[in-house]
Amino acid sequence: MIGIIVALKSESEELLKKAENVKEFKVLDKKAYSGKIENKDFILVISGIGKVSAALTTQVVIDKFRPEYVLNFGTCGGMNNDVKVLNYYVIEKCCQYDFDLTDLEDVPLGYIQEYDTVFFPSSTSGLDFLEKSTLASADKFTSKEKDVLTINSLGCSICDMEGAAIAQVCLSNKMPLVIIKGISDVYGSGVESEQFFRNLKTVGQGFPSIIKKVINNIKF
Repeated sequence: MIGIIVALKSESEELLKKAENVKEFKVLDKKAYSGKIENKDFILVISGIGKVSAALTTQVVIDKFRPEYVLNFGTCGGMNNDVKVLNYYVIEKCCQYDFDLTDLEDVPLGYIQEYDTVFFPSSTSGLDFLEKSTLASADKFTSKEKDVLTINSLGCSICDMEGAAIAQVCLSNKMPLVIIKGISDVYGSGVESEQFFRNLKTVGQGFPSIIKKVINNIKF
């Protein structure tokens, strides 16, 4: 069984339309769905936006359903020309660029002591049909140049508000994780919020075929 975490219902609607035996229920106060896709049972939970909501949802899914692996997918922003609007990427590692102890200790931005790392891993094996990228997460929608420069300084080309928190929870639970991101907006290509709302539906429509291929090809 696959545990799927998605921030927004709009990002998951097209995939749910393609799934079989879909049933809606609640996990805590969050909308959740069970069903089958590509002959695999799944639980899909709408986490809501942000790192705390994503981490809470991921831990509950792991504790309650014990999935084979966790799959996070959704729309996100591109931070440089390495990524393209309406393209999809598999994330190989991610960090929390708003976690900052640099004024307190001599550590890099994003460094979390308990894990002795800035970056958390995500699986890419078997997914060579997707380009790989590196993700930065924070509890804010990024459209400011200083944030973009910070993200790029970490070697990241994509940002969202959930992925690295999900990755931290999965690492703590020794739970395999796959993160797939579709680009809704790219910094420097117009007003990011306008791009986001314009492209949200189109990116969502492309997820079913991508996610089905991921399910059929992922290796751990």
